Amino acid sequence: MTEVVKVIDNWSFRSAGSETDWLPAQVPGCVHTDLLRNGVIDSPFYGTNEGKLQWIDKEDWEYRAFFDVDEAMVHHDRVELLFRGLDTYADVSLNGTNILTADNMFRCWQVDVKPLLKIKGNLLRVYFRSPIARGLAKLEEQGYPLPATNDLSEIGGLGDRKVSVFTRKAPYHYGWDWGPRFVTSGIWRDVLLRGWSECRIEDVFVDQLEVSVEEARLRAVVEVEVVEAFAGELRLTGDGVELRRHVQLRDGMHQVALEFGLDRPRLWWCRGLGCQSLYTFTAALCRDSHCVAERSVKTGLRQLRLVQEADHRGTSFYFQLNGRAVFAKGANHILDSCT
Repeated sequence: MTEVVKVIDNWSFRSAGSETDWLPAQVPGCVHTDLLRNGVIDSPFYGTNEGKLQWIDKEDWEYRAFFDVDEAMVHHDRVELLFRGLDTYADVSLNGTNILTADNMFRCWQVDVKPLLKIKGNLLRVYFRSPIARGLAKLEEQGYPLPATNDLSEIGGLGDRKVSVFTRKAPYHYGWDWGPRFVTSGIWRDVLLRGWSECRIEDVFVDQLEVSVEEARLRAVVEVEVVEAFAGELRLTGDGVELRRHVQLRDGMHQVALEFGLDRPRLWWCRGLGCQSLYTFTAALCRDSHCVAERSVKTGLRQLRLVQEADHRGTSFYFQLNGRAVFAKGANHILDSCT
């Protein structure tokens, strides 16, 4: 049975432990943008407002969402709650039961919630702990400081106590020479409820073993999760590709690799050198000609090489794309600290 995904929305937030009303929140987002949207704070980027808003990162914040699900969702073998991004120290509960403790902004979090799920009136709560309070506790525990030239601790009222190095969180939140200091908390990527049965394909990765104008040698690595033992056929299809392999998989996670080749492939080129040709490959698990799960991936076939060889100046440093030297230049794109 193919998976069904529901996006959790209708979020609200407030300062943790307060008796104030819950205010509407936008997810993805962060507490600074939610406070601004509700008129609680003035524009963070106007005048000297940066200094006036440093209280926000010293407090804990709560987010909550009420949601319903249909019967088809609860009848799946697995129902998982996925947080694509939590910023950063967060305790999550569903219907009064703690299900997750997060401490890393840069990873996804996933937990099976089927035993806790109701058709009507589910309550999902996320309690964000102050990243400054946690950082100060870690600094004190360590007993000595670490260098962090980006950390504008004096603006945050911390003096010379720099705490950004202790937290898996975007360093620019703590300030930089080019940007303000706003140490955010919040749900910065989507929250999903995913139901599936029998098996599902978590990922399809196309490993480009060797690519040239004449031939592309490729390996598709298919990551599969199985609830119970599965016997059937794994199929890989795409432009000029149709592979089938019988598989017998026990419950748990598996990786199945399929190697194949393409003659005279359409190569991917960067802008100005050619077309950005893409191939679509689809992996499917089938039983008795019935598709149980499938996932597709797009990829550009190219050979990219960093050339570091002795020359008359010392050692070269340039990129070759499909055998052709590429002139590369770049620019520094600075993110808004509240996004």
